[in-house]
Amino acid sequence: MSISPKEAPVFPDEVRIVGQYYDDKTTRLVRKYGPGPKIHYHVGYYPSGSAPVLEDVTPDAIRAGIRRHQEGLLRFAAEAWGAESRLSGRILDVGCGLGGGSLFWAQEYGAEVTAVTNAPDHAPIVTEFARECGVDDRVRTLVCDAMDLPVEAPYDAAVAIESSGYFDRPRWFQRLARVLRPGASVCVEDVFTVRPHGADVWTEYFYCKPATVHDYAEAAASAGFRLVDEVDATAETAPFWDESAAWTKAVLDTDTSLSPVDRRHLRISLMANQAQGAEWRAGGLRLSFLRFELT
Repeated sequence: MSISPKEAPVFPDEVRIVGQYYDDKTTRLVRKYGPGPKIHYHVGYYPSGSAPVLEDVTPDAIRAGIRRHQEGLLRFAAEAWGAESRLSGRILDVGCGLGGGSLFWAQEYGAEVTAVTNAPDHAPIVTEFARECGVDDRVRTLVCDAMDLPVEAPYDAAVAIESSGYFDRPRWFQRLARVLRPGASVCVEDVFTVRPHGADVWTEYFYCKPATVHDYAEAAASAGFRLVDEVDATAETAPFWDESAAWTKAVLDTDTSLSPVDRRHLRISLMANQAQGAEWRAGGLRLSFLRFELT
């Protein structure tokens, strides 16, 4: 089911822009990462940095590989965060995208998930995907700003998969301190900056504000959380940009029905993928799994 706060939230301009950005991208996200019901919009995981097979393959074959590696990232996250004990209760999936992670936690660990999004068009899609997966009784959607989460009965954990870069982190942790029970975990998988240019490359394409791990730890500490686990998976996620770029190239080369606008979007995406991959391998960006506990 889909719910909204009792009063319609007032989004700052910046939050509205991000929500509209993702609403506008829905069709393109489904095309690249779909068809569903579990659609993920985050990087993939490649054990030991193994390279995907990209020669003489179709866009559909590449897309299947991307989906497999994205699911692999969630399985790695589950192991890193101890999901069986920490993510099997009542959890918030903050910045849920099209709900792939929410469905994963509900299906694999029996979690009762509140899927939080500020993209209004995504909420009914997540609800329908949950119904298709048979977990509509365990997944509900909530349209609101992550900094204005309604205070309900305490949650056991919060998860943010490549979404926290959009948040005002001090305010977010302060809000989480009100909606999580003592001892609860905040599990964050995201991209962190190592040098200024890395932040520029990430920000220019995704409209977000990456920060350092230290910045996160400081914001968390100010709200009563402590950083208890950190796992660096930069090397194991770098091949995603090659696989993502290969899909884009294959579509540009084979799909004669693309409009000029579609081609422009794909070429911009291709250049962004190549820039991300270069910065990833040059050490300007870092991907880590963090876990905080509420003291």
